[in-house]
Amino acid sequence: MSAFAPVGNGLVLCYVVARPNERLAYVRGSNVVRVISGESETRVAAIGDEIEVAARGDGWPLEFDPPPLGGATRAAIVERIAELGDRGAIADVYARSVLVIAQHQTRAGGFLAPDGQDVLLAHALDVCGERGAAEAFFEWALTNRRIDGRLMWGLEKHLRLAHGSELRGRFEALSERPASQPLDLPKPPSGAIRAALERRSELDLFVNEEGIDLATHARFLISIHALIPKVRGGEDFFFEHQADVQGIRRARALYGGAFHGGLTARGHDPGREVEVRPDLRPTTIAVEPGGAGRYKIKVTTGSGSLWASDSDPRIGGQEFALALDPDPPDWTRDAVIYQLMVDRFARPDGDLPRPGSSTALYGGTLDGVRAHLNHIASVGCNTIWLTPIHKTPSHHGYDHEDFFQVEERYGGESALKQLIDAAHARGMRVLLDFVPNHTGRGHHLFRDAINHGGDAADFYRFWQWPHYYRCFYDVISLPEMDTGSRRVQDYLVDAARHWVTEYGADGVRCDHAVGVDPSFWVELRRGLREVKPDALVLAEATGQFAWLARYAGRIDAIFDFDFAHVVRDTFARGSMKLADFAAWLDAHDDAFPGLALATLLDNHDMNRFLWMAGGDARRLKLAATLLMTLPGMPVIYYGTEVGLTQRHDGVTENAEARLPMLWGDDQDKDLLSFFQRLGRLRRESAALRRGSRRTLGADGDVLVYERVLGEERMVVTLDVKTLSGTVVDGSGRDRLRQDDVLGVGPD
Repeated sequence: MSAFAPVGNGLVLCYVVARPNERLAYVRGSNVVRVISGESETRVAAIGDEIEVAARGDGWPLEFDPPPLGGATRAAIVERIAELGDRGAIADVYARSVLVIAQHQTRAGGFLAPDGQDVLLAHALDVCGERGAAEAFFEWALTNRRIDGRLMWGLEKHLRLAHGSELRGRFEALSERPASQPLDLPKPPSGAIRAALERRSELDLFVNEEGIDLATHARFLISIHALIPKVRGGEDFFFEHQADVQGIRRARALYGGAFHGGLTARGHDPGREVEVRPDLRPTTIAVEPGGAGRYKIKVTTGSGSLWASDSDPRIGGQEFALALDPDPPDWTRDAVIYQLMVDRFARPDGDLPRPGSSTALYGGTLDGVRAHLNHIASVGCNTIWLTPIHKTPSHHGYDHEDFFQVEERYGGESALKQLIDAAHARGMRVLLDFVPNHTGRGHHLFRDAINHGGDAADFYRFWQWPHYYRCFYDVISLPEMDTGSRRVQDYLVDAARHWVTEYGADGVRCDHAVGVDPSFWVELRRGLREVKPDALVLAEATGQFAWLARYAGRIDAIFDFDFAHVVRDTFARGSMKLADFAAWLDAHDDAFPGLALATLLDNHDMNRFLWMAGGDARRLKLAATLLMTLPGMPVIYYGTEVGLTQRHDGVTENAEARLPMLWGDDQDKDLLSFFQRLGRLRRESAALRRGSRRTLGADGDVLVYERVLGEERMVVTLDVKTLSGTVVDGSGRDRLRQDDVLGVGPD
């Protein structure tokens, strides 16, 4: 076997040739080729722009473990449960997929199951975190006057799990409520469930002569999730309980064909090893500036060729690509971004409701955003990032149902056009959230895929149509698109261009970039720049420095989540020493050449900074000063500037960090005034926006650094002990009158 692999920023053509004693097999649903010789096996996988090679002795390497079943913490715990092991982790996702499909096919909320059994299915999904599916069922049941003892039992359980559910009022208003009738549930760990896992193969799991045994699927879910301890509260869950994203991608690649290729046999030695093959050789292909280079992985056998692909390995294969386009748009060096969720921000004609359920709809609109452009500009922001405004049933929009429609609740197409025009008139830019990795299960493309298969199913990553498909972090209501398909790529690029050409958007913020085929980013950026030369592609990506640096040549900018992590540790939690933070900052400077960085303190997926700081606004002021005086594009999350926090830890429901915006007397006016002063400071200082940075000292509790551009020199001092600091003009011109910009100090 031989193969070529990429080196640095080069491009490769990789091929694998079988020796006479080797057999080749393609793992469907992944970009993996299996090379089998006797009892040994090696797998070659294209992951991102790298070629991964692993040889199985007594097991696969830890980084190739099965994907998480619903969260990194739960997956790690389940992997250590000897009774379930690999089969449990994989079958859990499979079982949930089957149950949701059984519900989806009704097009209503009910299940394709008898009365009573359907309550069991809904409860099982509730237990494993699929609150939306359970909510849809109970809403359907109440609407259809399906009221009996078993339903009452399930609904009572649901309302304990779904805090603030809109069904609570309807439940309490029932005048004739029958007594709860408990269901027959397994007591974990269930010997019957364990035996079923041992006895049945991957393809006929819980299938009998009458078809799929939905009740057994449900009982299995309840059993396995009862074995999983809850995540501890009070921690920075976004960072500490999020598995390495690239490890998850490797796992999905190598276990992509689990239901076709079989699961790991019982009783094997858990020892694992990796073989580094000397015959894996690199080569590069030159790419001219402004052009794009592409490569594929090809396998040659005696009977023909196979190509690494997420779809059909026989007809050309998956393309990987890299482009040497111009640098990120110059305007990003002056940008300060304001992130907001439309539903949670503002109405033009009144206040939003007081906080109730964190997942409810609060009625914010695009006209409400337009009415508050003055507020956004007052804190120094010149760029607005709107989280998804597409057609959606939720408050967040990441389960969107159409790539080309504006959600009518937000005001529709005219409201979006008016907002962008008004922002442009003020010299502001607008970025729209774009989600190419997945859709909601109500998306018309996914409905067609489930109901009709064929060409429609090619838009998604099915491993076993229609029941088993890839989904975003194993949330089965968010099916993943096959972004390696040129047909899908063309469709998505057309959708992104639509928002730029029809509405004047200035670029896109792309969700979950690491889940998307690498070649797509080349197509997207080139497609947007054809219609708007300074359009921005800003991507959400997490991972190690070396991995994130590879996005250069594919996108313009990434979010600096490492920055958010260490700043929260240092200034909110006090768990990182200032000297260690200063050393990290020095090492982090210029870590990502060719990429602009969007720096942040918090966002919609993590606990708010102020909550992490125990409500201490002085800590927030100190961190905000850091944010606004360092290189990068600072991102202010709506409400941070006025003291918006949360009621409890968001580890079980991150929507707690998305409560309605504070207006009027509810705002912390002192904090708002402070953010406004910081905004003016950055706007008036070219050194803070574009200058170089150098640490002058990190002694004990005090950090001092400077920003320099030409003759302008700004000196920043931050004291984590007294929670005070200054930003002064050190260039001798006294342009800032040596004012104490922070105005924060000991009581």
